[in-house]
Order: sequence, then structure tokens, then C-alpha cells
Amino acid sequence: MEIEAVECKLITPMLMHGEDTTVAELRPPAIKGAMRFWWRAIHGNLSLDELKKQESLLFGGANENSAVKSSFRIKLLMGYLQTEQIDPLPHKNSRFRINGYKENQNFKIEFIGRELDIVNDIFELTSILGGFGQRSRRGFGSIQVQDNINIEYIRNLIQKINSNFDEESDNKYPYIESIKNIEIGKEYNDINSLIKTISSATHHHNKDGMFGSVKNGRYASPIYISVIKDGTRYRPIITTLKATKPIDNGRLSEFKKAIL
Repeated sequence: MEIEAVECKLITPMLMHGEDTTVAELRPPAIKGAMRFWWRAIHGNLSLDELKKQESLLFGGANENSAVKSSFRIKLLMGYLQTEQIDPLPHKNSRFRINGYKENQNFKIEFIGRELDIVNDIFELTSILGGFGQRSRRGFGSIQVQDNINIEYIRNLIQKINSNFDEESDNKYPYIESIKNIEIGKEYNDINSLIKTISSATHHHNKDGMFGSVKNGRYASPIYISVIKDGTRYRPIITTLKATKPIDNGRLSEFKKAIL
């Protein structure tokens, strides 16, 4: 049994909750769920059957005959993390707030199990391309594990997890088709202005739900916006997954341009 500890810095507000949605709670199942999502997103080269098989060996799952146990578990070493009432839709300037974790705080996570090198890599990739908790597709819940992130670093990290990432595929589930679908934007001086810009761009360019909707049938956005920190400044990363519904490329370009 191996144990690996990872130091994490929360760089954008995190909206994660348990059964009581009025109280912020960092939850290992939610962290593992995000890691599972991004593992899938870089394995578009696999058939659906092979994807499920390999995924269950790492994250756990069930097949026709029995349940498969995950190769690792997660333990949080938090100490005290400050919470506050956070505006999840800052472009509206409304009074609506959700209890969540304030940015610029540190905590530690432990992975316990086997094959922890790849587990660490998946967690790091998740922290770069995604986030954790509500509104993670729009910049909330971003965690910093490593400094000096660029596209080449991301490419190498993906290749460590899946050396066949660049293979062509015609799979229908959401996945990253090419490293070209990952874009790093300009610097922002403070996190509030970046989060507000992301929220405002979503409001103006996604009124019909093309880039994700909870109305008229839930549709998860294929456009994932996360945040990295460069020194004292912040930069958005936009990852475009293969969409399961038609997307207007012109509108997509305008949406990304408003943020990048």
C-alpha cells in the first residue's frame, strides 16, 4: 500500500457541499468524480467497452458479474478552511449567495492505494483543466498543484497518462480531440475580474443553452473554463470537448474570445 500527499492551493472560490447544501464540505467522492471525468476526456482513443473496463480498474465500478474496487482512496487533510457567502453568478450583482470556501487557502490531499504515480498525474491534470464543485465549468473550484503551466506541460502530462491520446477516433462521448482544443488566455490582475468576465461571457453567449443548459433537458457544457495562477496573476484555460449536440463555431469563437 502506497501513500502520496499533495499540497493544494485553492485559487478560486469553491462551491462544494454534502447532504446539507447550506454548508460547504470538501468531499473525496466529488474529487474522485472530477478525476474520473478528466480521465475519460483524454481517452477518446478507446472504444466505449474498453473505456469502461480500464476506468473500472482505476476508479472502481461494476461489470456483469461483480463489482470492481478502486485502486486508490482519497483522504483530506484540511485543518481549518474559511468559508463565506459566495455569489455564483457575479455578472448579475444579485443578493443570491451560496456558502463555499474562500480562495487563497491551502490544504493537503492524500492518495492511498496502488499505481499512485498515474493517480497523481490525473489529479494534477484535473486541477489544471477543471475544478471541483458547483460552477467548476465556469472557473470556480480551481486548485493549484504546480507552477509554470503552459500548453507543452499539459501535453506532456496527458501523454504520461495516455500515450495514445493523439490517435484518431469517432467516439460519440465527450472527449478532447486534440491538444489544440486546450487554450490558455491572457493575464488578469485579480480573480474577481476574471470570474466575473467568465460569468458575463456565459450569460451573453449562451442564452439558448448551446454551451450547456439545465433547462429543457439537462445538457452539460462541452466548454470547460478553469483558472491557473502565474505568480500574482490569473489566466483562464478553455478546454473544448467533442460536443454531443451541434455547435455554431462562430459563436464558440466569440464566446472564447470574450474570455481569452
